[in-house]
Amino acid sequence: MPEYAPADHPSVGYYRSDGRPATAEEAQRLLLDVRGRLLAQDVIRVGAVVVVVSTWFTVVDLGIAANGRPLLWQTIVSDHAMHADIGQYTSREKAVRGHAQAVAMISGRLRGLVARAALDEARP
Repeated sequence: MPEYAPADHPSVGYYRSDGRPATAEEAQRLLLDVRGRLLAQDVIRVGAVVVVVSTWFTVVDLGIAANGRPLLWQTIVSDHAMHADIGQYTSREKAVRGHAQAVAMISGRLRGLVARAALDEARP
């Protein structure tokens, strides 16, 4: 039986950052502690482009992962015009790794786009 059996995992539930269920009162305190829920945040600047990568503890299950555990961590990429969810994780450790991978991926893509744009401008 998975660690989080369906009977123990309501479709809408509250959780502590260690994955254990939380009461509504605990969830309210956690949700109000915005800074406490922020795991990591990086501001990426490449040329005139600024993108923010943030990873948060959500308190509320975002869905059930393939291993049956709740998805409680989320990485979001945003700029002045959009926000995109690019990762959801079942543990703090996975969220830390996912955040680092997202920062590396976004940084690389932005550098590539800015370099291509510069080459395009330099061509007659």
